[in-house]
Amino acid sequence: MQIKPIITYSGSFPLFRSLESQILNAIPLDTCEWRRTFQRPTKHVRLEAQTQQFSVEPLERYKHGDWSILEHPILHIFVTECNDIDTYKSTIREEIDAWLKLLTSYGISDWMILLVETLDMRKTKNLLPRTTVLDKIRLDFGSKNDDRCISVLNPAKFEQKSTESFRCLVQRIRFLMLTSFNRNIAKYEELIRSKREKRNHDDWDFRQYFFMQEDLALIFEKLELPTEALIQYDELDAMFSQFITHTGFNEKQQWLAYFKLPLSAFHGICLSRVDKFEMRQKIRQEGVSLLEFRNYLFERQAYLLLTSNDIPEIAKRLLGFLFSTLREVEYIKLDCQEGALCCWEFVCALEVLQLCEQAMEPNEVTCFQHCAPIWNLAKDKLYELGKLCGLLPGCTPSSEQLHIVVQLSSGIGDAPPQQQFLQAMPQLRDRSPNRKPKLSAAQQLKEALGSNQTFQKLYLELAELAISTYKHVARLRSARLVGLDLGKFYCALNEPHKAVGFFTDLLRELKAENWHTLSSQTLLELANCYRKMGDSLAYTKTCSSISCCAELETLVRTFYFDEFLKSLKTLKTTLSAQPSLENANYCVLEDHFRILDMEVLNPKPIIQDDHLLVQLKVESLYPRGIVAECIKLCYELNVAPVLETPLQEAALSNIQHKECASRLKITLQLFHKQDNSLNCASVVCDTPKTKQPVRRTSSTKRKLSPSMQADFTNIVVAENISLQPGINLIELKAKATRVGRWQFKQLCLSMSSLEFLSEPLSASVQPPIFEICTKPASASLEFKTLIAGIVQPINLHVAGGSFIFPADAKITLRCSKNLRIRQTREPDASNCNNDASFENVLLVPLLHFKSFEERRIPLEVLTDMPGRKMAKQHEHHITLSCPWSRNELQIPIEFQSAMEATCRLHTCGTQKFLQVIMKGLYARLQLQHAKVKCDVPGVRLLDLNPESQQPIEIYKSLTVTYLYEIQVEPLKTEHELSIVKVHFVVKYATLGQTPVWRNYGCAFDLVDYSTLFKLQAQLETSELCRLRTVCNLNLKITKVNENPYVDLMYEVLNDQNLWAVCGRSAGVVSMRDVDSHSISLDVMPLSTGFLPMPSIRLSKYTEGGKNKADAHSKVHPFPPGQVYNSTKSMQIHVIASVSAEQ
Repeated sequence: MQIKPIITYSGSFPLFRSLESQILNAIPLDTCEWRRTFQRPTKHVRLEAQTQQFSVEPLERYKHGDWSILEHPILHIFVTECNDIDTYKSTIREEIDAWLKLLTSYGISDWMILLVETLDMRKTKNLLPRTTVLDKIRLDFGSKNDDRCISVLNPAKFEQKSTESFRCLVQRIRFLMLTSFNRNIAKYEELIRSKREKRNHDDWDFRQYFFMQEDLALIFEKLELPTEALIQYDELDAMFSQFITHTGFNEKQQWLAYFKLPLSAFHGICLSRVDKFEMRQKIRQEGVSLLEFRNYLFERQAYLLLTSNDIPEIAKRLLGFLFSTLREVEYIKLDCQEGALCCWEFVCALEVLQLCEQAMEPNEVTCFQHCAPIWNLAKDKLYELGKLCGLLPGCTPSSEQLHIVVQLSSGIGDAPPQQQFLQAMPQLRDRSPNRKPKLSAAQQLKEALGSNQTFQKLYLELAELAISTYKHVARLRSARLVGLDLGKFYCALNEPHKAVGFFTDLLRELKAENWHTLSSQTLLELANCYRKMGDSLAYTKTCSSISCCAELETLVRTFYFDEFLKSLKTLKTTLSAQPSLENANYCVLEDHFRILDMEVLNPKPIIQDDHLLVQLKVESLYPRGIVAECIKLCYELNVAPVLETPLQEAALSNIQHKECASRLKITLQLFHKQDNSLNCASVVCDTPKTKQPVRRTSSTKRKLSPSMQADFTNIVVAENISLQPGINLIELKAKATRVGRWQFKQLCLSMSSLEFLSEPLSASVQPPIFEICTKPASASLEFKTLIAGIVQPINLHVAGGSFIFPADAKITLRCSKNLRIRQTREPDASNCNNDASFENVLLVPLLHFKSFEERRIPLEVLTDMPGRKMAKQHEHHITLSCPWSRNELQIPIEFQSAMEATCRLHTCGTQKFLQVIMKGLYARLQLQHAKVKCDVPGVRLLDLNPESQQPIEIYKSLTVTYLYEIQVEPLKTEHELSIVKVHFVVKYATLGQTPVWRNYGCAFDLVDYSTLFKLQAQLETSELCRLRTVCNLNLKITKVNENPYVDLMYEVLNDQNLWAVCGRSAGVVSMRDVDSHSISLDVMPLSTGFLPMPSIRLSKYTEGGKNKADAHSKVHPFPPGQVYNSTKSMQIHVIASVSAEQ
């Protein structure tokens, strides 16, 4: 069937035929831009054309609205070779005018006038230009359409010069054809629309409408627009389905009689037939069955999709096409032979699969996703045919079934002539060039129906392909269901060893998805396989699982429970003969028992070597009671994860609570305008992007065999326990031998040679965490703030722990130097207030001390009070020697001083006085009998304190002062007695108790105690000392005792607000060979009132420059006791000046 746009020609026929081949060959050489109407996208199309002599018949059909866009001419050309104006006026103009009037009468505006010029330009090049025939034609007929009048040089006579003009001619023809297409397609679509609106009329025929719309689809296909053509076929498909569906509701259509032919032939689709329009002619000329019409419609859609290189869409549409067609056959109640529709579905499915197999790449998942269910469909339909024809394993076809095979083979028919895809479609290729070409789908089905062996081979091939394709696209559930059918087929072939793998995979998937009923049925299939195989171990375990399936009937469970007990007795000898199956006797405990709860019965904490008692609540799923020879529950050390960052801690908390709640991340989102005012508010849920798709929590893969066995070194155990159906309470015990924090990990239940192992308990039941500890004995000292010099109470705390004490157990306490200790005595004891009872080493007996007993033994400690002021606390330590340890325990103890003593040296002329200051710190004490003692000859201390008979009380923030005069013999100079040691002793006792007087003593070192210089200052004025009046300040420095200091420096340290020194305020005097020296200074008072005398400082002066080491002069202050300022506390009365009074 040739589908090309038609171009008609009029005028000079021989002339056009001479140009026809060149024009038709040049049109498809290049693509052109097609700007479509109604804002449709612009396309680049390649045009082809065929020519016909002008005829009125198509125009008549066009005028009456009964025209086809395939048969309707797309362009009308009038060809003339007239080059003489007179000839044109006489004959040609009338012919063109009559031709145009005829076209206009039929509403045709797609025309073109072609003038073929044959003038000899060499003869006319010297002639003056004049009006040409083309100008006259444009003037007469192309006033508004001058682009439709075109001239071209005759290529036959002017081959070199006619190239450009001929190219312009071809471009103009293409443009006018596309313009005509726009106009004709719009009118044709309107015609189709009007026909479709009349579909409810009695005389409306779907076949006529089908050919009308299909013609439009063929035009789009010819223009290389397969998508546009596919839309037309989809609309026809939907309309036809709608009519058939309405037929099911008793809406009869007369034209449906054409499609109600009996299904004597049920050919499938053929996507590679040579004559694609063979069925189109059959539909037009004679009636076809519903299957044939549907086959043709799907073949056309598939061809267009193949042209668009969208092969996955073909596979995607196939299942919908098959199911809808079967429903339509049911609606119109077509009579067909049994098995005919299965043959038709099988051939269609296999035809599409062969196409996809040649086209798709191995990594193209999209096409495989649609092919997987098609493989499964082909497998199911082949099984139905095998069941109908007696081809299943173990069956022999009867004569009636052989007759059915013959009828089905004749109905399938022979495959039509096919084209090679490698030549037609470059995107299709054979995967293995050396492989033998596959038979067509119809031939494969005929061969499969011909013998049992071919049928079985094809069925196994289809099933394996379905499983592998499902797995390739990660649809494991569907693959497992196909495996179920394949396993049953292998069982029918008496090959149970091949079926076991498929049943096992399906059982694992069903258990993971919690399909309990289906998993029970699969277990029955497995038990049948293991029985045929003679695998006693697997059969025993399967019977045990079946007897625990609550979904099965009680009789079935009881039967398999008895089979389990029988097989269990002979299982031990079987396992001993198979040493390689060392782990084959493990079973999944959760399939037979349910762990409901477990509880540690021991009181906390659990002591080492004590008995560990655990109560286990287990539900037995067996229909009758059974005896477990041994039940073991192992436990392992529980190591808490070390969380380095708060982020890890939050992540761990999220993991622990993810099954309790799934919290969405809801955030508030505010939208503001340009002026920052609120426009709207919304709540946003941020869903994080995950690499893996969301999976149900119930889809966690379960194992048919238990996990790896845990370490059963540490276990609690119970033996020979009878387990009844339902809930059982079991008490397990063992000796707690190891110390640590433990958690139960796995339960093992043994029956004869089988061991039922549970999954890790943390995944199903939250096991309790318990701690086994060995409580060591300990000893410690308990005390508060301790004060030195006073008896202080402390407690010796002894905790026995798990240590077994001997009868004569003792604890030895050794004190550091100057620290003594004793046990607390009763207040009425004779030696309670006697310090002699304190010892440096104390033995504390632990009489009748039992394990886990605790005692507090009161003790008292006493240490000497430090004689000097301490910068830090007084440190001691007590060493404990305990009977449960070879190592000594040293405990540091710190004491605070109850009081402290300091001394100060005072001078009055040549007299020296010693002041002792006692300051209370922490305790309330009473003092008496304070004494000083000096063992240096020539030094005598006179007590200047009053004799008091009552003790003096001292406490914190209170001071007590004692004063003594120091008298040194004149002959004992300072050089002889550079340091004078003075010892101060005072008795003290605590308040509120029977006083126990203790001595407190401290030693003071007196240095620089001799007076070397005496300083006197006198202020002399002419009259009273007035404000801002210069006065004379006389200083006198007198040497009291001989000393090596010759040069002295004096400084007047005045307050700038009180005095102002006029002149020098410092100077150096020499006391060489003189006993005194006088200095006169001018000072001025700056304030009125009683002003203190300006302060005078006297220092040692060393002149520099005497040697290289002392290049600079130095000043060293005198100690306070060597310089006596007799006027230090004197005040001067300053009155206002006379001018101020006035």
